[in-house]
Amino acid sequence: MLSYELTNKPRTGLLIEKKYGSWMFWGIALLVIPLWMISYPETTVKHNFSPFLVYASQLSSLTGFALFSLSLILTSRLSIFENWFGGLDKVFKIHRVMGKTAFFCILAHPVFLALRWIPQDFSKALWYLLPLHRRLAINLGSWALWGMIILIFFTLVIKIPYDKWKISHKFMGFFFILGVAHLFFQGISFSENLLLGIYLSLLSASGISAWLYKSVFFDLVKKKSQFTVIGVQYLNDSIVEIELQPRKNTKISFQPGQFYFFTFLSEDLPAESHPFTICDRTEDARIKIMVKSLGDYTNRLYSVVAPGTPALLEGPYGRFFYSSTNAQQVWLGGGVGIAPFLSWANYLLNTPNHSLKVELYYCVKNIAAAIHLSTFEALEKKMPGFHVEVISEEINGYFKPSEHPEIHTKEIFICGPKSMRKTICKELRALKVPKAKIHSEEFDFN
Repeated sequence: MLSYELTNKPRTGLLIEKKYGSWMFWGIALLVIPLWMISYPETTVKHNFSPFLVYASQLSSLTGFALFSLSLILTSRLSIFENWFGGLDKVFKIHRVMGKTAFFCILAHPVFLALRWIPQDFSKALWYLLPLHRRLAINLGSWALWGMIILIFFTLVIKIPYDKWKISHKFMGFFFILGVAHLFFQGISFSENLLLGIYLSLLSASGISAWLYKSVFFDLVKKKSQFTVIGVQYLNDSIVEIELQPRKNTKISFQPGQFYFFTFLSEDLPAESHPFTICDRTEDARIKIMVKSLGDYTNRLYSVVAPGTPALLEGPYGRFFYSSTNAQQVWLGGGVGIAPFLSWANYLLNTPNHSLKVELYYCVKNIAAAIHLSTFEALEKKMPGFHVEVISEEINGYFKPSEHPEIHTKEIFICGPKSMRKTICKELRALKVPKAKIHSEEFDFN
């Protein structure tokens, strides 16, 4: 049996996100600064150098360590984080920002210490950045840093296939453990600053636990629903619609617009999980998703998926709900980003909401690319407050918020390619549309 529900009540999770989600985690990370300042830890360095460089190195390393731990915690896919941040895409966005900031803070730690030897001894400053110290505790920190540098190099400079990158990224937790060992074996005494010791101990335990949960135990403890592909329809030369039915005794419950992580079990596909929105469901529990061939995995899936292929579903995820705001709305969908709006439309066809006043702008390259347009046109006939307009790049150019002055007074929902989202959001900010009225869902967060 498949359960499918929607309420028109505002979601409290979104209200939490607007006020506290990011503030909470950044506050926890930056709490290390006042905790460190309580006692201004005495340096163990025996040289007569400027205290600024020593204290700056300590503070940057502790801040980076806190951010590193929290970035690992945010990868755990816990539903409570979705409530606090307003969706898994928002959680992963903060994870990326915290992870990058952590790296630069941790990198600054040995750089500040190396600067102590400049201009007296440039060679010693250079060697200080390498794991060639006489003390193992210091080398542990160097190995952790260089491990991070290598992983980030393969992330930002050399683009390796996603499945290889995903495996390599799991080593981040190992380097975090080296950082924990470096921190506590270095000889730092917390006897005069017990609060800082407790704070760092809790972050260490939480970061390691989150990494073990997500990288080692996740597939063992996370419940997954079993489905089978029963239909494949190629909508155009890049988008395929896949229909699945649940295996016996499988039951899932989700809100329109939510997504699951799908793992298709085929010898022709790597064992990866990818997020896809459930676009439609039937009374006999069948569901449909749309897949666009955009990368290595989706290109392969587009080519080889066939009826009979088993699939595992993990979720649901997402807090992209039209019911979370007032009834005057604008929906902006582009490409396969039309999926959550299609999910909403299919639900509203069965359960019309006549209080909704919606303008859907369907942004496509050409009219032929407007897949499932008939669904929106059917909803237009059934729900007078709903209107759909196709914005064809070949005919109309790109959607320009400035040409739609009524947009200022409405709630705006955006889902589409990254370039589209960035351009439209930039124009909306220029038009002084309140940030609280702009809602988006980003699928580039794996």
